[in-house]
Amino acid sequence: MKGPSRAVREFISTLGPVEQAQVVASTAVVVTLATIVTAMIVTGQQARLMDFISVLAVGTIGFTSVYFSLHYSRQLDEQRRQLLALNTIAEAVNRVVNLHEVLQTAIEKITEMLPVSTGWIYLLEGNHLVLKSAKGTTLDFIALHDHSLAAPSLWLNQPRVEREARGAAEGRIHPALKEFGIQFWASIPLHTIDGTAGTLIVAGENYPMFTSKQAELMETFGNQISVALNNALLFERVRASEQRYADLFENAPDLYVSVNREHSIVGCNRTGAELLGYPKDRILGLPLEALFAHDRQAPVASVIEKMFAEGKALRDIEEQMRRHDGRPLNVILNSTLVFDERGRTVNARIVARDITERKMMEGAILHAQKIDSIGNLAGGIAHDFNNILAAILGSASVMRRRLGARSNMGKYVEIIESSARRGSALTRQLLTFARKTETIIEPVDIHQVIQETIELFRRSVTRGISIRTVLTTEPATASGDSGQIQQALLNLFLNARDAMPTGGTLTITTEVTAADARTASQFSSVRPGLFVAIRVEDTGHGIPPQIQNRIFEPFFTTKDHGTGLGLSVVYGVVQNHGGFITMETTPGHGTTMTVYLPQALAAAAGRARARRKRIPRGTEQILMIDDELSVCEVARDMLTEQGYTVHLAHDGEAGVEFYRSRQGMIDLILLDINMPVMGGKEAFDLLRALNPAVPIIIVTGYGREAVETSTFSSEVNGFIQKPFQFDTLATKIRQVLDGRTGTQGKPH
Repeated sequence: MKGPSRAVREFISTLGPVEQAQVVASTAVVVTLATIVTAMIVTGQQARLMDFISVLAVGTIGFTSVYFSLHYSRQLDEQRRQLLALNTIAEAVNRVVNLHEVLQTAIEKITEMLPVSTGWIYLLEGNHLVLKSAKGTTLDFIALHDHSLAAPSLWLNQPRVEREARGAAEGRIHPALKEFGIQFWASIPLHTIDGTAGTLIVAGENYPMFTSKQAELMETFGNQISVALNNALLFERVRASEQRYADLFENAPDLYVSVNREHSIVGCNRTGAELLGYPKDRILGLPLEALFAHDRQAPVASVIEKMFAEGKALRDIEEQMRRHDGRPLNVILNSTLVFDERGRTVNARIVARDITERKMMEGAILHAQKIDSIGNLAGGIAHDFNNILAAILGSASVMRRRLGARSNMGKYVEIIESSARRGSALTRQLLTFARKTETIIEPVDIHQVIQETIELFRRSVTRGISIRTVLTTEPATASGDSGQIQQALLNLFLNARDAMPTGGTLTITTEVTAADARTASQFSSVRPGLFVAIRVEDTGHGIPPQIQNRIFEPFFTTKDHGTGLGLSVVYGVVQNHGGFITMETTPGHGTTMTVYLPQALAAAAGRARARRKRIPRGTEQILMIDDELSVCEVARDMLTEQGYTVHLAHDGEAGVEFYRSRQGMIDLILLDINMPVMGGKEAFDLLRALNPAVPIIIVTGYGREAVETSTFSSEVNGFIQKPFQFDTLATKIRQVLDGRTGTQGKPH
């Protein structure tokens, strides 16, 4: 049992300051009344009715004032506590801007101030309410209810309150919540400037607790949370925007730097640091010009100084930066300027776009155009030279046949023929480089060609050079001309030999590889696909940097005895085959040349040896149209010996007119392509217009390319390349004539 005095003390301690003052005032009134009554009794005064009424009135007024004062003081104290709670929540939720922390702080303070045991905050994401924060339980309040009560519209439009006693079974409160003693729950919507954002739900054990005033208080709390929620969402958007900007800045494909008026770098993105090969912290604080090549630092410093002085941004300025490892980085510079309130430039944001690959591609294109121009020149020279050689070789062939085997002049004829053939081989190399020689495309076994070429090459090397092969086990079949490929490989082997005068190792490696679109784009005639790669590696002296761009030019050589056609022929062969060639070289350590040829799907066929045949004869009449008089004379003598009648015309127009007047007697036409007055192609069209069935053989100093690239390639009956041998000319004519008649023609 508690003592009376202790009970009084505990009661007084529960009162607020105003209530305690009212108790003191009421006690004073009671004491005053008691004192008056006691005094009257002690003095023996007779109590009068008016005195009694006065005392009763004073007591009544005193007690009434105490009652109402106590009542209103409790209301004021309750409002004070509510304001204090509201202020506490406002301070708590507005002190943080992180969304998760705002929600967690809000739910903790609300459950503390109402007071209730449990609370939840849900936010609207898409068409669903998602639990973001909870207090007093791990249960998901909305998820406990069926689908009809989980609809967001039920929770977002207006406040809701539900009660159900523990023993009741009305279904207003889920059984799982009742296990925690919960007898009521209430919810209010949460709002932001964008609209309804979610809902706040609280639940407690006190069945009659949630009065209208508490509902108003909860709604006031909800408004504070909505304000804080709005601030947090705005903060999240700003932070997300800043993060997106930071991601764009750091991961942009270009180099971004911020520079102050002293040229010091005060900001740099991750891409820039990676491009330059420096740690980011090492770039900060450096003068901007320190990132450029040594010979460009002073000009760059001058440009930056002028930019700050004049307040004019940089626009598309090409410069060369220097990576950490010393490699050049070609860039285009642009900038934007930052001004202070006085209009003075205080900072510059400079963007450097890497154009190194573009410059390399431009260089490759220019180099290819240069090579193509030289190739056209070389092809023209070879064409003219072939005409000369055709006359020399043809004349020598006629002389040999007429002199007989016993003539003392035979050896000189042999020298003439041998020299002419060597000259013919030289012009074939020129035409190969110019891509104007005949190319027979068929599946070629690259490994077989390599082995055959090595056998030829072994005769020209000393024992100081060892040959090593590392050939792929995959089928290495390329589409091309085996003769041209062998010539290209032999030229590479010979170049490697000359690069190792004191001995070394020549390594030939093959593999099947793929060229992607990026690789193919660097070479004008290459299409993406599978290629057979032939790598020729030597351990020689390498190629100096100053001549690396010239090695494929015809007639360019660093050797005393060289012709300068070795690598240019290789280049022409590779281009002819739709492939490409790359070079890696380190002065003093060797060179690796890699030839890429398109892979063929079909297997390579074995080579059959052609049997030597007797030179055929005939009695037909032939019209030869060629502007080279010597070639015409020699060809006429050759064919006359074989029984043919030959008529000559020295330009296209004269040839067409001759045939127009005597077409009934002409059995076949030999036609050059490159002639004055009227070219061979125009003459061909006119001749076929006169007689669509007349056989026409093209005779040219160019290769078959001159015919294949023209519109009449499918209509030409044959092709002979100058300089031609006696048997080549006679055999081709006989084949065409026999093909026309379906018989042996008119052989003699």
